[in-house]
Amino acid sequence: MEIVKVSVRSGRIADALDKLGVAVRFFPNYTNRKLRLHSPDIVLLSFILAGTGRHYLGDEVYDEKPGYISITHYGQYHDIVTGSDGMDVMNIYLDLKRHPLPNLPPKLHALLPKILPIDPCLQNKLNRMTRLFIKDHMSVARNLFAMDEEIRNGREGYETSVANYLTIFLIDCCRNALENGVMPKSPFSPMENSGVEAVRRRLDAKFAEKHSLESLAKFAGLSPEYLCRAFRKYTGKTVFGYLVQRRIQEAMMRLRFTDEKISFVALESGFRDFSYFNRKFRELAGSTPGNYRRFISKSK
Repeated sequence: MEIVKVSVRSGRIADALDKLGVAVRFFPNYTNRKLRLHSPDIVLLSFILAGTGRHYLGDEVYDEKPGYISITHYGQYHDIVTGSDGMDVMNIYLDLKRHPLPNLPPKLHALLPKILPIDPCLQNKLNRMTRLFIKDHMSVARNLFAMDEEIRNGREGYETSVANYLTIFLIDCCRNALENGVMPKSPFSPMENSGVEAVRRRLDAKFAEKHSLESLAKFAGLSPEYLCRAFRKYTGKTVFGYLVQRRIQEAMMRLRFTDEKISFVALESGFRDFSYFNRKFRELAGSTPGNYRRFISKSK
């Protein structure tokens, strides 16, 4: 099936994304009876407020109902096929490449990368397509409608108001993820190979420690060869590619939240070679750690 690339960058949506990094559009009684897979050029959150349908995310299909948010990242293809009665859908558009997400309280911010990578360079198969269930979805939707009204009216101070509404929305998402979990899109579920998932969790938790393929394979009860193949299928990354990405994520968090020296940030994130840290950070983030910190500070 042909996959169509689409752009939402037109009119007020484009203006909001350029200025604020976020835009909202409500589709009441949205009806689509034919599957047309398309890939967005932004990060798209499809929030179902009413009605039912089927959501095609990559090669997986989910039944949609009120309260679910499906998150589709740059270049991933999707489509929603509705029933004859249609659905009420709220689209939230994010430009993470040019506008960093706001800082949340530390415990929630640590969870945020499981829902939305804090930077596109941290994308992998487990977070490129995720789903959340929002229990009190209409309460969350009211804040999004208020955000949209601020964007439309553009009154004095609306930029700050929109940033605050976005922060509240992300806090709501993280709180619901804590209560209901996150449903990642992956080639197979963790239960199908608990050893691979155990290794991933170990790397997430002990990212600053030294690891070897042999010790990780022994920990999982797998052969090193099988672990390499299965881990890449599961995450889209090599074992140590995933570990470097996790360490860069920690470094980004410290650069956002602290005034620690960059050499200390590197060490605490698991890098023993400072030049290697700078090289990998630039390779993944597209800038030096110092420039990244300055960019985040200007965006706050």
